Amino acid sequence: MALSKIDGTNFIEGTVPSTVAPGAGKVLQIQSAKFTDNLSTNSTSYIASTITDSITPSATSSKILILVNGGRSSFSGGTAEGSSNLYYQVASGSFNSVTDIKLGDVASSTGFGKTSLSFNFLHSPNTTSALTYKVYYKTNANTYYLNADNSTVNITLMEIAGWL
Repeated sequence: MALSKIDGTNFIEGTVPSTVAPGAGKVLQIQSAKFTDNLSTNSTSYIASTITDSITPSATSSKILILVNGGRSSFSGGTAEGSSNLYYQVASGSFNSVTDIKLGDVASSTGFGKTSLSFNFLHSPNTTSALTYKVYYKTNANTYYLNADNSTVNITLMEIAGWL
């Protein structure tokens, strides 16, 4: 449920205070992609997955809500830890990590422990250039499987009207 910054007097009179941008919080556009690839790595450095999608914000004040869900991660055996991280790219520049966010971390697991690949993040890119978001992943030990069960992984990007 959305919260309103309109006080009782303004609500009754039907006026919007100047501190609230008209249309703020509305969904302006949605992009979505599906992937069924079974991906794996032995790398201890982040590598790119095929889980990616692009969107072009219509205003610099817009926010991008990124939703990734579906699939399951697992390990080849023994105790291992793997993790996923979300990176973004503005236009054709290099990929940048979303600030200080580790997404979809998988705690240490013995054997073929599985966890769901599911996370979300609200990004404030401050641009109207095309943006590409991509999931990267790595392991600390053994083989880490991203989407081990070949189910569908969805990535959805929603442009949300920003506020001042």
